[in-house]
Amino acid sequence: MINRDYYLNQLIERKHSSKIKIVTGLRRSGKSYLLGVIFKQHLIENGVKEEQIINVELDDEKNDSLLEKGKLREYIEKIARDENKQYYIILDEIQLVEDFVRAVNSLNKHKNYDLYVTGSNSKFLSKDINDEFKDRGTEINVRPLSFSEYYPAFKGDKRFALQEYLRFGGMPGLFEENTEQSKIKYLDNLMKKVYVDDIRKNINTALIDELSATVDALCSVTGNLTNPLNMANYLMSEKQIKIDNETVAKFFEGMKDAFLFDEVKRYNIKGMTYLNTPSKYYCQDIGLRNVRINFREPNEGFLIENAIYNELKTRGYLVDVGFVETKVKNKLGKWVYAQLEVDFIVRRGSKEYYVQVMDEVPAGKHLNNEYDSLLAVPGSFKKIVVINKPLLSYTNKDGILIISLEEFLLNQNSLDL
Repeated sequence: MINRDYYLNQLIERKHSSKIKIVTGLRRSGKSYLLGVIFKQHLIENGVKEEQIINVELDDEKNDSLLEKGKLREYIEKIARDENKQYYIILDEIQLVEDFVRAVNSLNKHKNYDLYVTGSNSKFLSKDINDEFKDRGTEINVRPLSFSEYYPAFKGDKRFALQEYLRFGGMPGLFEENTEQSKIKYLDNLMKKVYVDDIRKNINTALIDELSATVDALCSVTGNLTNPLNMANYLMSEKQIKIDNETVAKFFEGMKDAFLFDEVKRYNIKGMTYLNTPSKYYCQDIGLRNVRINFREPNEGFLIENAIYNELKTRGYLVDVGFVETKVKNKLGKWVYAQLEVDFIVRRGSKEYYVQVMDEVPAGKHLNNEYDSLLAVPGSFKKIVVINKPLLSYTNKDGILIISLEEFLLNQNSLDL
């Protein structure tokens, strides 16, 4: 069983709450497994009988009759009719049900129903949940496997687990594929037949080729700053695709709504303000991103950034891209103003961390330049450099934690070493 404790603990914390537990996320990211296997096992281990757990997979053809208005409610109330018994009701892909919001709110009026629902397309977005359920729901967003979740389940030589993860990503279904070819085919089919097609339907566009090209282009610039105008110009100049930035902006929103990409805005550390544009975009799964660019990676640093970003989000942190304005010496030895980038600003509660990604431990004449951005950050918050090489973690003379990529991803306490 794949360990998904971060999400399981959220479900346990919300158990028996009067609010509807709404599990969202990218298709095939493990929502059904989380509820139907992991959470169900937790319930049984804690004394809940099988008959008290009602799990309805609404994307299964055998349940098509329940998609009609009112039918799902009637079905649940018929089999969960003992008012003196606690029931745990799991409704998978609830958005397929006609007038699903009304159906779920109606079921939630039963005080002995503990209600859990999943959804994965634009009818079930984070931004719409409170409006749709009028504050009667609480959201748990499930992402593909982070490396710390993937590593214990990896059955090959553990020395190659990170390489495998950085190539194929963390979609749970990959564990059913045994060859490189089958893994590539699995990821390719997901992108073409599930995600791109879902996005096309959800934003109601007939521009299939243009949408597909935009998905490919955003995959290729993962970790770089971009915006709809820049992307439209790139598509016209490099791909000879005539498209305006308003259409590209619509495509971007569709990709975010499908949980395929996250937009990460830039934050001025000293000015304490966000910049609206441009932003960085990270794919929620590295493998899905890689398959769209035929596993070509001209800059491995951006790939590693994506893995670190996904790990931090899985741990429940808020993540921004940072920059700090400071004075630096130019090649002529003169002091000039410059914007230095900090790869990630990581926050949760009162804690704040600054994370920089590097290929090597800086040395010699490059030492100060490599650390400039972190040293320019005001305050005493933790500063961390993640190195894409095996090494024992240590703190340098400037108080910066130096840690290897693998240890950073695997150690749940890596930010606080």
